[in-house]
Amino acid sequence: MTDTIVSIRGITKRFGSVEALKNISIDIQQGEIFALLGPSGCGKSTLLRLISGFESPSEGELLLDGNDMTALPPNKRPINMVFQSYAVFPHMNVEDNVAYGLKMEKVPAKEIKERVAIALEQVHLSNFSQRKPDQLSGGQRQRVALARALVKRPRVLLLDEPLSALDAKLRDAMRLELVKLQESVGVTFIIVTHDQAEAMAMADRIAVLESGTLRQVASPAELYAHPADAFVADFIGNINAFDVQQISTIDTGVALHIDELGVIEWFSEPPSTISIPASSEDKVEATLSVRPEHVSISTTIPANDQVSIEGTLGDIAFQGQHSIAEIRLDNGRSISAIIANDQALILPGANKQLRIWAHWSINNMLLLPKKAPPL
Repeated sequence: MTDTIVSIRGITKRFGSVEALKNISIDIQQGEIFALLGPSGCGKSTLLRLISGFESPSEGELLLDGNDMTALPPNKRPINMVFQSYAVFPHMNVEDNVAYGLKMEKVPAKEIKERVAIALEQVHLSNFSQRKPDQLSGGQRQRVALARALVKRPRVLLLDEPLSALDAKLRDAMRLELVKLQESVGVTFIIVTHDQAEAMAMADRIAVLESGTLRQVASPAELYAHPADAFVADFIGNINAFDVQQISTIDTGVALHIDELGVIEWFSEPPSTISIPASSEDKVEATLSVRPEHVSISTTIPANDQVSIEGTLGDIAFQGQHSIAEIRLDNGRSISAIIANDQALILPGANKQLRIWAHWSINNMLLLPKKAPPL
């Protein structure tokens, strides 16, 4: 994937005095699954509507294959959209639903039949062509909507929360189906979702948005291992974060003064987005964080080479292959650890007064700014 198919350049969108998107620039590559991820109200659906042509930007431009499509109406763009509700016509059978767009474009009947057959085969619905939507499952109706979009042979397919209406088990199955479908047809997918697991499982790259700003664009693995700031780290998966109260320079790096953990020596260069205050009076906007899978728990004091914190055992939640243990700290907050089920069975979860230590290696921690400058 080396060719940019969609280029979003300096896009700003205002609704009255509200700035829904603020100077967003992203290049999306030919043939990739690209996810727009963020909490409700972050601007991801607005950006999708701008790409589709249902909204117009207040500033900036949108390019497709290097050609400006900012002023083009939706029906003139080689882009199709699958809505969250699927929007299949209840009075039409599957075949007619898929053929509808081609009939509106007055495509010859023979070509319509051929293209509909190919589209239904792509989504594994060839044997369901004469069924009505009320005779289909939720996953099958979603595939009808996909076939109706694919039959028009778009360069880009937009999917707005495509799996949100499905139950958990079907959602997992449809993730795999969508990835396989995209690989077989080679169309660029741009997906809007607020579900981190969905984006991480499907996308080649993810753009994380927050309050109309672009926080980070990276692969799922890069976002998880190297988040740009505390917001991205917290939004992508679970994380235990500790506020840094002071940073001071030492011979080997910096010393991080953290109320809950004491003084931690950081032997690497701090990120350039974290400034070292000239005075201890200055506020530090940074966190030191660790993912739950790197946290171990024990009922005895851990080795000196481990970062540790003492608390009491809280709830233990069985998750199938592992369990999540809650450690309640003396200041009232909790952190979590992912532990093996055999350890979960040994720990006396009913004894809420049991003193335990959560501990981990400093090498597994992330020093992050609370908020990096937007891209």
